[in-house]
Amino acid sequence: MTTKQRRAGMTKVELCIVAVIILLLIGLLLPYIQQAREAERRSTTKNHLKQIGLALHNYHETHRCFPPGGVIREDDTAMQGWLTMILPFLDGSPYYSWIDLDKSWDNPYNGYVLNSSIPSYLIPGVDAHFTSSGFGLTHNQGNPNIFYRNSSVKLRQMKNGAAHNWMLGEVEGNFQPWGYPFNWRPLGTKLCNGPASYGRPAWHGGHLLLADGSVSFFSDETSPEILKSLASSPPVATQVQTIKPATIFQTGNYQWKRVALYSDPEGPNTYFANVMKKIGGNPLVIQVYVVKKETEPPRRKGGPAPHGLFRINSTTDVAQALGETSMSQETTPAQFQANVKTLQQMQKRLPKKDSTR
Repeated sequence: MTTKQRRAGMTKVELCIVAVIILLLIGLLLPYIQQAREAERRSTTKNHLKQIGLALHNYHETHRCFPPGGVIREDDTAMQGWLTMILPFLDGSPYYSWIDLDKSWDNPYNGYVLNSSIPSYLIPGVDAHFTSSGFGLTHNQGNPNIFYRNSSVKLRQMKNGAAHNWMLGEVEGNFQPWGYPFNWRPLGTKLCNGPASYGRPAWHGGHLLLADGSVSFFSDETSPEILKSLASSPPVATQVQTIKPATIFQTGNYQWKRVALYSDPEGPNTYFANVMKKIGGNPLVIQVYVVKKETEPPRRKGGPAPHGLFRINSTTDVAQALGETSMSQETTPAQFQANVKTLQQMQKRLPKKDSTR
């Protein structure tokens, strides 16, 4: 065999050298790729905050004040929160028109909307989008001096000027449902200081939406004096106004799946179940819904609203629960039993003890 023939292919040593070079190049490029991703996420989040800021100002222009942090009745029933109240000014979704504002935020009747995720309320790259009981999350919290119980703060009350007052910002953890009527949190004196703080550790700081509509990035090295100055900028709410439950919601990387149920094609309603679970895991939440079929023209923006009938837990008598709904009149006996069987099969995989939050 000639030398040229021996050199026609690469030796094992040469292959190893090439592999090492490729791995080194990948190792050198990975940090830059990660930085580019985080930069894109920061840009997206900044735009989300600007959209929320615009919605807040449009709400203010319409109602002459910012939305209440939470609508809390005299009997202490928590109804709706400020992130719900700005939905009509945020995007073109029909969600706000689908909510019955006379029912509490966690009433199963409003479950379809409150169990949905709102992209503008989320930070790209954060996997947690839902609570373990299915509520859609927000990764932002509001200034408790502006958003508190039954608040109605006006721009003219900001004596230091809108540019020196913050509205909301990204939080590190302890995420809450976006429909929760207590979405406010003190700014604190240090960013990226644990799950109860503001900021994103991967960014070494976080964005704050200011009351003039601008968005500023604050480093985790920002001095406590600057944050204290922002936090104490008037108006300042009382401790009674800002009191909130000590609830910490269990959150995770969950997803919802819609399961169609049988009904009369000529009937007035359709039925379906929404099932929430971890990817590849067992169901955690099963909620049964009814929705009126489309009318001409639609009575509501986006068409008829899905409304919750009941939630299934590990002890629910599915046949009895379905029998108490309009489905019992709008399905044949065979269809009804098929629906019962479908739901019971999913029910068997539910945890024995349901999470309430």
